[in-house]
Amino acid sequence: MEIKKSSEQVNEKVHQILQEYNAQFMEDSGNYSFYIEEDGQIAAGIVASAVFDTVEIDYLCVAEAYWGRGYGEQLLNKVEKEAAAKQIKRIILNTYSFQAPAFYKKIGYKQLFKNTPAFKDYDQYYFIKEL
Repeated sequence: MEIKKSSEQVNEKVHQILQEYNAQFMEDSGNYSFYIEEDGQIAAGIVASAVFDTVEIDYLCVAEAYWGRGYGEQLLNKVEKEAAAKQIKRIILNTYSFQAPAFYKKIGYKQLFKNTPAFKDYDQYYFIKEL
């Protein structure tokens, strides 16, 4: 037995092993990941998946050149609409103080917890939105 430093490829394999094990206990509720393409470039994207009756947003990012166009809200609305159609009950996510906590509050997400400071002088926020 030997403990080794992991790589992205190994991380994916570990994730696959976990998914295969979990499949006997939970139904696959689908992929909730989308992106917006503009002028041949990825302007924004959201990476999310469902676990039981909850969608977990792993990443939501809008490239700086595309800020202020409503792309983040449009992507969240798309996820919310698709999740509600599949009887998903809630969406959860986390963000940092240098990212977008005010944005999530503005569009109806409720702050569950704040880790102060998470690292350096930055806080980490956990949000939920019931569908």
